[in-house]
Amino acid sequence: MKLSIIIPYYKTLEFTKQLLDTLIPQLKNNVEIIVVDDGCNEKELEEYPITVVHLPFNSGVAGVPRNVGIELAKGEYIAFVDSDDMVMDNYVEEILNAINFYPDIIYLSWRSRVHNVIAPLPDWNCTVWARVFKRTLIGDIRFREDLKKAEDYVFVHELKPNTSISIKKQIYFYNNGRKGSLTNG
Repeated sequence: MKLSIIIPYYKTLEFTKQLLDTLIPQLKNNVEIIVVDDGCNEKELEEYPITVVHLPFNSGVAGVPRNVGIELAKGEYIAFVDSDDMVMDNYVEEILNAINFYPDIIYLSWRSRVHNVIAPLPDWNCTVWARVFKRTLIGDIRFREDLKKAEDYVFVHELKPNTSISIKKQIYFYNNGRKGSLTNG
C-alpha cells in the first residue's frame, strides 16, 4: 500500500459525502481511505468502499481519530484530510507522483476563501492536511489528545524530515470559517 488517507469525521455528513465522491474515483489498488467516525455512529459512511471505524464516544478533539487512523494505516505514506474540506480531482495522482521521489514529507499547495498558498509552506502553516508524511518519519509519534486546537502544530514540530518535495498545483481546499468546526467552535 502506497498511500493511506485518514479522515477524522464528526457531524459533517454532506461535506464528507462530497469529499468522498471526489476521492473515491481517484483510488487505485495502492491507496486506501480510512474514515474515523468520532462517536457519531454515522452509518451512511459505510455505503462507500472505504474503511470506516466508529469510535464509541466523541473525543472532542481531532487527535484521537487521527491517532486511530495512524494505527490502522497500511500505507507507506499518510495523508490527512479534514472531513469538511475538499480535494481536487488530481489529489491522489499528484501525491503518488511525488511519492516516487521517496521524500520524508510532501508539502501541498492549497487554497481557501482567504488564502492562496503555494508550497513550500509558510512558517505559519503547520496543518497536517497540507502535508503528506512518510510512515517511517511518523514512527511512534502521535497527536496529543489533550489539545482541542493546534494538535497538528505540535505533531508537525516533533517530526524531523531530512527530505521533502513540494506540489505546486493547488490540490486541497481548506473550508475555513465553517460554523461548528473545532477551529471555530
